[in-house]
Amino acid sequence: MNHSKGIVTAILALFISCTTADLVRLFKNVNLEKQGIHLKLNGVPRGLYQEPFIISFDKMLHDVSDGDVEVKAYNAYTVGNFEKLSPQSIKDVSNFLDPTCKFKDTWFGVYIILDDRGELGRGFILKDPSGKPDDLHNLKEASLLMLPELDQKIIFWSSHQHQDGYTWKRCKEEFHFDVRKGTRLATETVTDRQGREWYKITGTFNTLAALTDTAKANMSLISSIRSYVGLPNEQVYALVTPWHNLIIKGSIFARYFSCSNTAFWAVVYYNGGAFYNRKGTLVDNWEQTDLQDVLDNMFNDLEIGCAQ
Repeated sequence: MNHSKGIVTAILALFISCTTADLVRLFKNVNLEKQGIHLKLNGVPRGLYQEPFIISFDKMLHDVSDGDVEVKAYNAYTVGNFEKLSPQSIKDVSNFLDPTCKFKDTWFGVYIILDDRGELGRGFILKDPSGKPDDLHNLKEASLLMLPELDQKIIFWSSHQHQDGYTWKRCKEEFHFDVRKGTRLATETVTDRQGREWYKITGTFNTLAALTDTAKANMSLISSIRSYVGLPNEQVYALVTPWHNLIIKGSIFARYFSCSNTAFWAVVYYNGGAFYNRKGTLVDNWEQTDLQDVLDNMFNDLEIGCAQ
């Protein structure tokens, strides 16, 4: 009996000490090693979650694209946590939502698109599905760009959860993710510090921030992005408006991994956010801080490949 009480007490203590993000990771994370994939983030800076969230991404991509994207996929990512970086930071608000933090609207993610040797993965990500899967010039640029766009659309929709009268139709009408006027996409082949070649796309995009209005929406603590980025407060709203215009600056890297059990394409994506605050001042964390260098280093130190 005492032994059972001890176990119960230990479990309760674990749950009390865990944040919602910890619980989401504990119960929802996919074990990629069991899928034949090794993935480990290195050089994660203070202010971002040190361990990634790893989720199945099939259904989300299917639903948010209205059934147009049919792939077997995972999404591993980290975002700003609640560890404050300066005395000027807004307490009790995640760095992802904090307009005073360089990690506002920042993502570092790895999309895993499985090669099913059929029409799904190859049809989605390759220009010529019958061509070589590891040919960087055979990668379909439109599909690579679609992944972060759909990801942003997912969190934007999530930020309207339980908002009266807000429909999926309205979300599709409002949401956008467009190459910013006066800029262009830059493409190149790059080699990381581990000697691996990647196809790289760099761009600047106009979109909308997933910064909810708590007076209108009622986001779930478990089934929305609130579970790991929390909610904004009045100090945030004093600096920026809900669902404000957001400029995303970032890069996409893609390559193929031919593992014996699980072949896949890895699409690494990371970005910073730029926005105009209520005073009309441009805050550009990609250009005005060391954010780009920090995320570049994370990419170069990324461990990814076939599980042993």
